[in-house]
Amino acid sequence: PRSTTRKEIYPRILLKRRFFTAFEKQKVMRSMRTTYCIAIFSLLFGLPIWVSAHGPQIQITVDNNKISTREVFFDGPYSDRLASAKSVYVVPLREFNGAWYSRPNGKLNALNLPEFFSGPGFAFGYDQADGGAQDFAVGTTLSLQIGALRFWNGAAFVDAGATELEAFRGSSASPTAIAKSSDAATTDLLFATLAAGYGSESHATVRYRMLGDGLSPVVPPADGIYLLDLRLKNRNDQTDLLSSDPFQFVLHKNIAQGVVDSAIASLGKDSSTIQIMPEPTSSMLLVVVGGIAIGIGRRRRVRSADQFQA
Repeated sequence: PRSTTRKEIYPRILLKRRFFTAFEKQKVMRSMRTTYCIAIFSLLFGLPIWVSAHGPQIQITVDNNKISTREVFFDGPYSDRLASAKSVYVVPLREFNGAWYSRPNGKLNALNLPEFFSGPGFAFGYDQADGGAQDFAVGTTLSLQIGALRFWNGAAFVDAGATELEAFRGSSASPTAIAKSSDAATTDLLFATLAAGYGSESHATVRYRMLGDGLSPVVPPADGIYLLDLRLKNRNDQTDLLSSDPFQFVLHKNIAQGVVDSAIASLGKDSSTIQIMPEPTSSMLLVVVGGIAIGIGRRRRVRSADQFQA
């Protein structure tokens, strides 16, 4: 049989290369579209793309017989790493059903409503990540001490007037525990007594809402920046467990970030101990990245088709 010349082989190789290039591009685009559709489906039906838990929680640990406050985890898992110590938490105030709540996690559900309308609470199970002994002894009763609420006047934090903050556990309609800020004295929000065998993801959710007139959550607070003093205490059996150092919430409503930065700077805290919220959510990032990827893929596909026709 006649041997194939080099001039005859080259067009075949070129055509094969073009065919597989187009095929591979189609595979990549299908993968991108699948990822994008999964993200959209998860958002529409409220399904997590990754395993989620119960919203924003401050990781707490026991260090030298003292409670330590660490970073806010925007959702579970809460014990996959030891977070850095924090003492100032900067959280926006957002409206929900007529009330203004602290909202560290800005994630929205399929109905464009907040996935977690308020927080943060406290995740105390990090010590169980390795299956060791409990740092929080059986019978320990934690409580959140609520101090005075102050307002930024542009130069300093001063008394917030009639406005107060209410911390609560349970539903907003029928809370199981309530504590309110006060100029006169601190108040305590109690948690359930800890039992044996709590898990690495154990946590106690807390929510915070503003009382514009000091009484009602449906009376909105004035726009501005609020400062709340807090402390996490042990009330019962573990007498050698010391309370945490004081920590603070900086809560802001309808205020430019530059003004918030000035108020934070007035506290004189090391920047490494300050956490500013919220952060982008993974599911929304996936949707955005997927959309960008599809757009880029379409442009490249059109360009490739033009080159092939040429």
